[in-house]
Amino acid sequence: MTPPMMTPETLRIDVGGTELGVVRWRGEPGTPMAFAVHGITANAWSWSAVARHLDGQVGLVAVDLRGRGMSSAAPGPHGMRRHGDDLAAIIERLSAAPAVVAGHSMGCYVALAAAERHPGTIDDLVLVDGGAALPLPEGMAPTHALDALIGPAIERLRTVWPDRVSYRAMWSQHPAFAGGLTPEIERYVLSDLVECEGGFRSVVDEVAVRFDGEELLTDNEMRTLLDRRQRPVTIIRAETGIMATPPPLLPTELMDRFPHHDWRTINGTNHYSIVIGEIGAAAVAASLTELVSFRG
Repeated sequence: MTPPMMTPETLRIDVGGTELGVVRWRGEPGTPMAFAVHGITANAWSWSAVARHLDGQVGLVAVDLRGRGMSSAAPGPHGMRRHGDDLAAIIERLSAAPAVVAGHSMGCYVALAAAERHPGTIDDLVLVDGGAALPLPEGMAPTHALDALIGPAIERLRTVWPDRVSYRAMWSQHPAFAGGLTPEIERYVLSDLVECEGGFRSVVDEVAVRFDGEELLTDNEMRTLLDRRQRPVTIIRAETGIMATPPPLLPTELMDRFPHHDWRTINGTNHYSIVIGEIGAAAVAASLTELVSFRG
């Protein structure tokens, strides 16, 4: 049986005119709270394994960004600035400032934007396999570049699945999940579904995904967030990329470019399992615990 302090609860939090969804693992009474931001087509449940590895010693609030999860119907505009402002508003509503924040993939840019725009609200950061400028091939339109980068994910958003079993089967065949789907991963992927005509579809708003993704390919201010970050952050790299094959999403040369940050490469992980797999989740939880304990 899951201890009461580790039982997740879902909340809806007003951020000024609209409500966003969050999943909260409280932790032991009186323990500090960290915050987490998911990737471009993910949702808050992707942080379940990290929350478990925190073992009640640190609470965790995972945010559903506009256009995803419980916040799928939240209106735009989207983009890192809006998501960052939303994150800061949620931290303030929960009286948790200044907060330690972890971001995964696109969530890294959200965390960086929030810290830059709200320095009194966001304190230390853990960036998980993201945060550096995404490559935009010369001469390629941002729309085509985004399709090349996350095309399979976008196709998933357009697909109608006849049942939940077929959707689960699709994920179980993904190279990143060669080790199988744990109950936590299964909960995460199935929470993405809503009923529609003909079966089930992803709740994620493709418009939001395209806006956010193309911004990270074209908006120089958002592409250089890590360049401007002077205060050291913890950056956790996966060994392999989105399809669980080399190269990693964050190339090795970034460690030389940003030597003042705390770089940690986790062997045996890919871009997905760095958060939702056992090895990656344990490493992320350990980094969060270190930062929270140091502040305490």
